[in-house]
Amino acid sequence: EGLKFLWEKLCKMDEQEKRKRAFTAYLMAVCLSKLKHRTFYTYYCDCLAAFLTEFLEKEGEAFLRSKLIISLGWVGSSKEIEVLIKQMHSDSDALCRAWSATSLMQMSFHRVNGAILQEETKKDFAKAIEEEKDLQASGIMIEAAQTLFSKKWLTASALEAEDEAQIEKARRSALRFLLK
Repeated sequence: EGLKFLWEKLCKMDEQEKRKRAFTAYLMAVCLSKLKHRTFYTYYCDCLAAFLTEFLEKEGEAFLRSKLIISLGWVGSSKEIEVLIKQMHSDSDALCRAWSATSLMQMSFHRVNGAILQEETKKDFAKAIEEEKDLQASGIMIEAAQTLFSKKWLTASALEAEDEAQIEKARRSALRFLLK
């Protein structure tokens, strides 16, 4: 009931107010990601993840979507894997697609078993990395996949320098592994 009330209020807000709510949700996710040992952690993460997912589906501004996507990586459960996969494949903003991949990887550090995450996302990482046209986004996706799957295809310095040859080489290596 509380989430429904919040969502109804959110739909009636102007852009400035939406921005404030998105940042508040982002900060709540930051705090919750550091309080794993508390008994209320799971309940509040579930509530916040539901709010983030609903807000994400309606948000048009890429900057706010990126904050929502990042937050889902910290507080999302296995129920939100599909949401992030969808964003990784179809978000109109390259950086949001890249953040979606990173958030999937982040889930393995928080609420989702890494083996389950690997199993459920392997083919989706392969498809996203293969189809991504933006060099930086592709590199970030490769970096997220290599962390999730405990591989080493791309160095941080090559990604930071946006070294096209190294990113393309890493893409080929990643795809060989992910498409097995």
